[in-house]
Amino acid sequence: MSKETYYVCSQCGSETLKWMGQCSVCKAWNTLKEFKVEHSNYKEGGGVSRTEKPAPVYRLGEIKSATLSRIEFALPAVSNVLGGGLARGSLLLFGGNPGVGKSTLLLTIAHCIKEPILYVTAEESLEQIKDRSLRIKPAGSSVMYLAQTNFATILATVEKVKPKVVVIDSIQTIFDPSFSSSAGSLVQVREIALGLQKYAKASGISFIIVGHVTKEGNIAGPKILEHIVDGVFYMEVESDDLRLLRSAKNRFGSTQEVALLKMEKDGIKEVQHPEKAFLEQRQKNLPGSAITAVIEGTRALLVEVQALVVPTIFGYPRRSAVGIHSQRLELILAVLEKRAKVSLRNFDVFIKATAGFVAREASVDLAIALALVSAHRDKTVDANWCIFGEVGLLGEVILPSDAQLRKKAATSLGYNRFVKSKNIDGAIKEVLFSTKTNS
Repeated sequence: MSKETYYVCSQCGSETLKWMGQCSVCKAWNTLKEFKVEHSNYKEGGGVSRTEKPAPVYRLGEIKSATLSRIEFALPAVSNVLGGGLARGSLLLFGGNPGVGKSTLLLTIAHCIKEPILYVTAEESLEQIKDRSLRIKPAGSSVMYLAQTNFATILATVEKVKPKVVVIDSIQTIFDPSFSSSAGSLVQVREIALGLQKYAKASGISFIIVGHVTKEGNIAGPKILEHIVDGVFYMEVESDDLRLLRSAKNRFGSTQEVALLKMEKDGIKEVQHPEKAFLEQRQKNLPGSAITAVIEGTRALLVEVQALVVPTIFGYPRRSAVGIHSQRLELILAVLEKRAKVSLRNFDVFIKATAGFVAREASVDLAIALALVSAHRDKTVDANWCIFGEVGLLGEVILPSDAQLRKKAATSLGYNRFVKSKNIDGAIKEVLFSTKTNS
């Protein structure tokens, strides 16, 4: 029995045989940690063993074509995010902040699948899982439960009960007794993920694992974990009860699909009409309000942008943005002053996307600009307007390539007027003063 000592970067997961102050791959400082792994069949000197037999290789025409088999379940939006169902023999990773609803979502998925499922809980007791499952109100469920943290015991149980799907919640609390490090360490997470990957491909069983996230929002553990798995899915909070499931990696489908979910007392439900989900609590049309259409995946969602402009009482005016990047707000304020002669240098400016939505795309620029001018001049935007478009530094308005998709979603909800002007000054006159501009 021999021991091998190496160092693993906690940021990128790269390995080296000697310690260095700076990781040679990601250039992070003081991130290399020492690990010792015991090898019972370690061969001194390396090289190829004379007793090892070569594996067969194939040309493209010699490889048999196979249709990818999937497990379907009664959550259409979530199924689309996964690529059209749960691929057999796949290894999927779900991440998200604590309390976002990862376990509830996976329990809901498990109870929707009609084939045998093993749900491994390494964080909660069986009694806690039972209480959570009863809230979902499963009907004729075939889910089996196991409270275990030993990886070898989990695989032995899988061999015995032979499920079609295994859910492990979570991988950071599972430990492999073959390695001396504690559960959640870089070595444990990596080796367990590799073991699950090999087992999934050999057996055809689908594995879904839950991963904790760091304070930066990344999945904890070595970065190689995300390379090992077939799919990486993040669950994000959009408001108190709305959740967004998006794909960061998917070997069996597109990463453009998203699912809008709603957390309710009896579990997580899919939002039936996601295009209007962020407008349900809108009270009435007032100065400083503008409706915009944003794209999440392949869906168009309508969101309200609100602005408040008040005279500053201090020497330095405040700039506050919620759900919108502060640098985007500063850019739009500068364009308004230079290109549209709307000066807000002596005013406190507050801007937000309602319902907890986070606007990540540039097409919300025009709605932000018009909401600011509407609040500043106390002019109400007509209730039929849906405003979207990127605002350039020269004052030009750039419509997104998917404008027709946004218009279709807006028209279905009664918004049938859209900005035609190609510049910010013309857009302000078109929307707030109803004058015709050259398009």
